[in-house]
Amino acid sequence: MGWTGTIQALFACLITLQFGVVVSHDWIDIPGWTNGTQVQLVVGRRKLWVATLANAIFPGIAVAFAVNFWNRPKPGFVTSYWVIYCAVTLVSAVFMWYVPYFLGTTEKTRLDYSRMYAGTRQVLRPRKDNPRPNLLHLCFHVLFVVNFCLALLVRFRMA
Repeated sequence: MGWTGTIQALFACLITLQFGVVVSHDWIDIPGWTNGTQVQLVVGRRKLWVATLANAIFPGIAVAFAVNFWNRPKPGFVTSYWVIYCAVTLVSAVFMWYVPYFLGTTEKTRLDYSRMYAGTRQVLRPRKDNPRPNLLHLCFHVLFVVNFCLALLVRFRMA
């Protein structure tokens, strides 16, 4: 397998991982990392199911393309989809986590975040009482950046 094949295989594996973590992390409890029970209490199970199903569609399509076009030439619409999906995911993470962390947010959002993520590992220093991404979300955000970069490489055949 050449460099291009390695990049494409890595992307396929990591986009599949991204799908898995995006869909599951609010439903499981791993002490210190994620408190799905707390998220479910704050959001509500029904609303969380709807959000999970909606949030599964776009990464699910990305994974389906990765499987369908494994070791095959990728049409432009597939690689464009990957870039757009990864870019939107990254921008969403910025607006969900870093805008509130740096600029603050409403009292309700601050309270919801503190209730959902209480007891999880924090590595970023507090900024007033602004919500901050916990360690698990920081790991997710690194994954999103890596997948976006790999999607660009695959799309523009830089690999």
